[in-house]
Amino acid sequence: MASLTAVVIGAGALGASTAYHLARRGVAVTLADQHAPGSQTSPRAAGLTNTKAASTEIMARLTDEATETLARFERETGHALEFHRSGSVKAAYTEIGETRLLADLAVARSIGVEVNLISAADARRLAPWFEPGSPRAIGYVPSDAYLEPSRLPIAYVQLAQAAGAQIVPFTPVSGLLHEGGRARGVSTPRGELRADVVIDAAGGWARGVAARAGIRLPVVPVRHQLFVTEPISSVRPEQPIVRFLEASIYVRPERGGLLLGGYEDAPLVVDPAERGPAFQIANLELDIGVLRGLVDEVAEHLPVLVDAPVAVHRGGLPTMTPDGHPIIGAVPGLDGLYVASGCCVGGLSLSPAAGRALADLIVDGSCEPDLAPLSVERFRDWTDPSAIEAASVHHYARKYLK
Repeated sequence: MASLTAVVIGAGALGASTAYHLARRGVAVTLADQHAPGSQTSPRAAGLTNTKAASTEIMARLTDEATETLARFERETGHALEFHRSGSVKAAYTEIGETRLLADLAVARSIGVEVNLISAADARRLAPWFEPGSPRAIGYVPSDAYLEPSRLPIAYVQLAQAAGAQIVPFTPVSGLLHEGGRARGVSTPRGELRADVVIDAAGGWARGVAARAGIRLPVVPVRHQLFVTEPISSVRPEQPIVRFLEASIYVRPERGGLLLGGYEDAPLVVDPAERGPAFQIANLELDIGVLRGLVDEVAEHLPVLVDAPVAVHRGGLPTMTPDGHPIIGAVPGLDGLYVASGCCVGGLSLSPAAGRALADLIVDGSCEPDLAPLSVERFRDWTDPSAIEAASVHHYARKYLK
């Protein structure tokens, strides 16, 4: 029996992980990207894991698996990720926030993840630069972690190549080949890449790729920004990630300073197709004023950040969906076409589990956990582009309260 063949479009974390897991299962894989592998949104991420923010069982299970895989990654693969098992705390200051926090903790606890409610004093002891004030509740997950985001996609690309995958950089996909209702590969300026299976993991470009086969993919690329300060004396790498639930802001240690990012109410929506073929994430316009406004929202809790000099300001283009959860699985209407998109600002840390599960689904016809809840089919009735964008932006702006 001939080996199964696959083309993965997009060499960010989700695409590269999927390519690796397919290759190690014996699939003949080509991993294509219009830019250099691992060069777009993935390396501009915050690199956070967030088990307690998984409001559904499947997301909690995938996130927990991914975090444990990342914890073993260097030992099992030889690729260092600068992984820090710092734990994380999340503070809720309103009744609505407290209800959401307790619900998220319950989901994590139900799959065996250790979660605790801690006092404000405990939180300040864990992160001395955090002034909790008088929150209604603070959740703590000791197993949460962060990593250097630029390393993971490159590690998966190298692992995929070592497992036999062909890496094809600087090769844009100009069309999806299909015959008789089945995907047959992709066309590129360099020629056709024929395959039994095609996986659309093109990040901010995923919607445009799917559209080339007449497939409507309800994802909305939005700008997400963060900054890193110059070193601060009270910051240590082992200190936890701190999240503000109502404000949808996160902070973590980063190279002696603090990294802050958050979810603005009216994010910039960007369609890469409208920016032309030369567009890449390095060309994305940034606005540090947005981040300064987020700092103002939590200034009483993070006084150390009010006047801290900024060393790095970066931003990416993650894709949001109308319900704030990713789209992973087969695409109805075209056999052999799969998608790994709608990362919802969590694709990097989810990629070890998402790539493994999707590869199992492709090779075996099923996977554990069942990816059906993440199927694009759940958006069958979403046909109005303006409604898709409005709902996606809402879930971005209320990332921690969805």
